[in-house]
Amino acid sequence: MKFPQLLIGCLCLQAVGSLQAQNQFAFFKIPPTLLPNANTVVRKYELEFEVINKGEALATEHRVVTLLNEKAQTETEQTFSYDKLVKIEDIEGAIYDATGKLVRKIKKKDISDTKMLEYFVSDGRVKTIEFPRMAFPYTIEYTVKRTFKGLMFYPVFAPQTSPSEAVESATCVLKMPPGLEARVKEINVPIGAKTQAYHWQFKHLNAFSTEKHAPDREIPFPVIITAPTLFTLEGYDGDMSDWNSFGRFIWKLNQEKAAIPDATLERLKTITADCPDDRCKVERVYQFLQDNTRYFFVGLGIGGWQPSPAGEVDEFKYGDCKGLSNYMVSMLKALGIPAYYVLIRAGDDEKNTQFPDFPNAWFNHAIACAPLSNDTIWLECTSQKVSCGFMSDFTDDRPALIITEQGGKLVKTPRYDASVNTIRRTTTVQLNPDGNAVFSTKGIYRAIAQQALEELVDKHDEERKKAFYEQINLKDFEITSVDLKQKKGAIPEVEVALQLHAPRFAAASGKRLFVPVCALSETPDLPPVDTLRRFSIQADSRGFTEEDELVIQLPEGYTLENAVQPSSYRSDFGSYDLTISNEPGGKLLIKRKFSLNDSIQPKEKYKEWVDFLKQVNKADKTKLVLAKGT
Repeated sequence: MKFPQLLIGCLCLQAVGSLQAQNQFAFFKIPPTLLPNANTVVRKYELEFEVINKGEALATEHRVVTLLNEKAQTETEQTFSYDKLVKIEDIEGAIYDATGKLVRKIKKKDISDTKMLEYFVSDGRVKTIEFPRMAFPYTIEYTVKRTFKGLMFYPVFAPQTSPSEAVESATCVLKMPPGLEARVKEINVPIGAKTQAYHWQFKHLNAFSTEKHAPDREIPFPVIITAPTLFTLEGYDGDMSDWNSFGRFIWKLNQEKAAIPDATLERLKTITADCPDDRCKVERVYQFLQDNTRYFFVGLGIGGWQPSPAGEVDEFKYGDCKGLSNYMVSMLKALGIPAYYVLIRAGDDEKNTQFPDFPNAWFNHAIACAPLSNDTIWLECTSQKVSCGFMSDFTDDRPALIITEQGGKLVKTPRYDASVNTIRRTTTVQLNPDGNAVFSTKGIYRAIAQQALEELVDKHDEERKKAFYEQINLKDFEITSVDLKQKKGAIPEVEVALQLHAPRFAAASGKRLFVPVCALSETPDLPPVDTLRRFSIQADSRGFTEEDELVIQLPEGYTLENAVQPSSYRSDFGSYDLTISNEPGGKLLIKRKFSLNDSIQPKEKYKEWVDFLKQVNKADKTKLVLAKGT
């Protein structure tokens, strides 16, 4: 009589076990402390990377994410790249409802397979899972298995990828064979997360609110960067133990790629024949490059790391950053000018993501440089518009690896700060008694400040006007004419001449006009006052200076009624000056100068930062009272 009861008990236990397994990803099982500020919660993230030898590895990635609201919808599309060196062996996926019940499994027909770059030459492809959308909250799961043939990269493991993502559990395991070592750099990894060699475990990482003016270089999440020492890539052996040895590897890839056709060399000699020095020759050859080639991505050749031969670029008149940079270096060397191929991590938000103390292949762009006797000229070879020697915010102020025959040398590209990132405007305003005004302004924009305008130099007036309508800080105005002129150089400039009509520039009330002192400048926004900072403060990622001289021709019979005292503020973040003075001939002269530096200040100075911006904001909102004499 006992046996049936035992059987029933076993069946009940089996049912409970099945239910527990089925609802392990139920929403109610998420610890409540993980929900504030979160749009997603990573329930489980497991990465195992097993190195077989210096050229082969296996990787398994398993990730389970609960989507809490509409802001998490980007998670429904998961992409996995591969090419001839990285093969995807298997992908599995599933989706669960709020109770953790399996709704459906992802099938092969749910996974698309497309070229990574549709219009470029590349062997890269992408597999994409489009998870169906459901009522929130719900959970997606995927597992992807890859094999690697060529190992210049080891994983970068980031358990948390955005401030609005919380993490319940994440694990990273790196398995190394005897005789091979991995190098590791840990960023923001909590004490105790590393449980053994090449093994990390993270628990309960909370989401958090973003903070304005947090420095780009302060990575807010835990990140584990791993890299090989010895590696093999398509038959080429490499050593990444230091920058010098890695540079020698890149040098080997670039060998026998420098030959320039005789006809092109003769042409280069002709166009540089009257040059008084090497700088002039570099500028002429760079202009030749811009006039005769165009950018076209070619993701082929030793895992996409080997440039096309200079002769091919010369023949076909196109190349990617590698091919164009190698072509530029080859042309300069053919003329007897020292020049080098350079690797760099490009991008406006990438200037602090390469680590000088950790040699690795975390580069995504190639440029060139010509080290002359008293200066180094840096050359962005993919643009037809960038000035010779100007890096722009794409490649400025960051580590770059110069490739020489002796090896790699890590240096830093030019930094553009508040002394060169400048806007200087001189404006005259003809003010009418009804408050209408006609503006005539000339401005010089330099360095980073001129980049957006550089794109407008060759555009039609309508496109130019559209850009300035979005930029100018006036409530109601019409641009009647616009003209732009570019002056190229190591610190390029764009000169802007504008004519505009502002029908309600000054507010009229009886015999008085109320005139704003800040006409064309943009008043900085005020950050939250009661914020408890988590990160340091950086007023501007590069720094800038804006200077305005505004001459207002007053209507006949009007004078300045209110005396406005000069405003002058100084802080660790920057400076501000405003003066208003009467000038002969019924004119007012308003001078405004606002400068922010790129220094990183401790979070304890947040109140000082807010107070400084309050002072600037208040001064910018000053109104001049003009009264008509009786």
